[in-house]
Amino acid sequence: MIVRNYGSEINAVFQTGNQIFAYFCLIESGMGMAYQFRLYEPIQNRNINRIMALFAGLKKSMKKVAIKMFIALIGIAIIFPLLMNRISLSAKAAGWMIFLLGFRLVIPYFNCMASKAFLNVYDYRYLVDVLDSVVYIAIALTELLLIMLYHPSIYIILSVGCICNIVLGLIYMILVWHLCEDVKGKSVSADLEPEKMTHDIFLMQISGLMNSNIDVIILSIQNIMLVTPYQAYNSIMSYMFKVINKIDENYRTKIGLKIERGDSDLHAYFQKFMSYHMILAIIFISLFTLNINDLIFLWLGKEFQLSTTCVLLMAFYLIHAMTRDILYLVRDGAGLYKESKWMAFREGMANLILSVVLVRYWGIEGVLFATVFATYTMFIPKNSKLVYQVLKEKNTLWMDYILIGIISALLVAFFHMVMDGHKNISWMRLVANVFFEGIVCSAVSLLTVFLCKKKYLMNHGKG
Repeated sequence: MIVRNYGSEINAVFQTGNQIFAYFCLIESGMGMAYQFRLYEPIQNRNINRIMALFAGLKKSMKKVAIKMFIALIGIAIIFPLLMNRISLSAKAAGWMIFLLGFRLVIPYFNCMASKAFLNVYDYRYLVDVLDSVVYIAIALTELLLIMLYHPSIYIILSVGCICNIVLGLIYMILVWHLCEDVKGKSVSADLEPEKMTHDIFLMQISGLMNSNIDVIILSIQNIMLVTPYQAYNSIMSYMFKVINKIDENYRTKIGLKIERGDSDLHAYFQKFMSYHMILAIIFISLFTLNINDLIFLWLGKEFQLSTTCVLLMAFYLIHAMTRDILYLVRDGAGLYKESKWMAFREGMANLILSVVLVRYWGIEGVLFATVFATYTMFIPKNSKLVYQVLKEKNTLWMDYILIGIISALLVAFFHMVMDGHKNISWMRLVANVFFEGIVCSAVSLLTVFLCKKKYLMNHGKG
């Protein structure tokens, strides 16, 4: 709707702004993760005073983060529009758009991030996900209806999210008060000790952002008209693993407590999760590779389609993206921030340097190759080694990845042979293709993964 009603350049500013402000979590430096890790022990031992002190510290730390973010936001809104490869949009208009996009993101750090982190530790992550999703859908529908019915200024559209996030903060405060009894006692001094851990988390976050959020920024500086097609593919791809990773987050506290207690079934529990990820990875990667070009053609038009090379590089990245959060859950649950920070930083820097060099020669293919290269040569080997040390078992992650890749490739090749190709594509045909392919891919992935992980699934399948 933004492309159609306001143009591809304004949409590119939207997408670039969102990627820039993803880097704001570096100001937060994993504060929520650090406090959550420190809360495992007092929750396990029902130490109410310690819990209240940590919650007070978390709220105070988040407010300091919000103030720093707002100051940084003003600077970015002034400077970055001057660096963008703008065509018809003025620097002032782009600056106001970037400011409103950033302000929408800063608000939750001031009024609800502490409450969300506290609810997560108390196993209310599912409630956080549902509430966030409902508000996100409400914002999206309101924006779409405004565009369709009234075609207002783009600044009015951007203000919708700001207003909704203010209301969301009030709702979270009420939820914490009603659901978490431990915060209702007498006031205590804020415990800011977890802030010390954020120095280790900081470098890890740089890596994640340089691998997933740097591409759009680099493309916007090199050629802003590449942003919309790249982000169209990337948004479809990212929804696949974001949904799965949202579900994983509900188990962050459970896995953290298992590691804290030294449970003997930790490895089996991990393998059960890995089986679930592998099944969905095979299904999603196959469907994405087979249908994404047709979807983009129907959704935006032929001029926004990317090459087969781009699609294959995204498929390689999906193998990792569909399984990485289970690695994070174990690594973070063991508090291995210090051990992994420098490897994360090296990975992020490699991706950044390669992206800047290759984008000049290969465009989108260049930045995608840089991401895949850094992921497979740096992130996966080092982090999987740490995770399997916690599990005290042999590292089998590479075998899992090879299996996902081989089965997905065979399914894609099979459907290319038996189906009619992509002639006369329509929405109805696309839906029918996805439905039929989805059934076959589901059956094959379930059977394959069950045979490979049988000993874990037989013992833990019901759970």
